[in-house]
Amino acid sequence: MEDVVKGLVPHILSFVINELCKNGFLIAYERDLADLKGLVSADSITADDFELLESVDDGIVKVLLKSVDKVIDCSKTYLMINNLDELEVMENEEYNQEASNSYHIYILEWDSKNYQDLLFNLNSVYFSISQLLYHTACQLRLNTVDIPEEMYDEFLEHYAEVLHERLISEDKNISLLYDLIIGLNMDLCEIDRLTWERED
Repeated sequence: MEDVVKGLVPHILSFVINELCKNGFLIAYERDLADLKGLVSADSITADDFELLESVDDGIVKVLLKSVDKVIDCSKTYLMINNLDELEVMENEEYNQEASNSYHIYILEWDSKNYQDLLFNLNSVYFSISQLLYHTACQLRLNTVDIPEEMYDEFLEHYAEVLHERLISEDKNISLLYDLIIGLNMDLCEIDRLTWERED
C-alpha cells in the first residue's frame, strides 16, 4: 500500500498541472487565442502546447503558468526525495487510477460563459486543488488510499492553519504539499488583485 500511496502523488500533481493549463487556455481563448476557440479543446492540451500558452500576454494566464511552475518544482522535488523514477511512476496504471479517483472527487467542470466568469471561477478552481492536495497529504499521513469519511470535511477546519504555517508536519512529503498549497494561494491572491484592478 505504501508504494501505491507514494506513487499516486506525482499523478495528482500532473492532474493539477493539466487543470491549471486548461483554465489558462480557456481564458486565452476569450482574448489572445480567440482564433483557436472551438478548434482546439482545452482538455486536449499536451506539454507541447505550453509554449503557446507562454506566448499569451494576459496577466492572469501568466500567474496560472507561475502556478504550473510551482507544481512542476514540487513534483521534481517529491520524486527526488523519494528516489522515484519518473517514467516508471508515470507509466503505472494503478497509481494513475487511484490519483484519478481522488481528482474526480474535487475537480469540477465549471460552466463558464465568458472571460469574467472564467476569472471568477478561478477561486473555486484553486480552492478545489487545495482540497485535493490536502486529501493527498492525508493519504500520505495515514499511509492509505482510502481515508476515513470524516477527513473529507477536515480540510475546511485546517485550511487556514496550513496557509498560516500553523499546521506543521515533520514528514517531508506532507510538508512539500502544504508548501504547495501556500504557494498556490499566493498566486490566487495575485489573480484576485489583477481581477479587481480590471474592474476599477
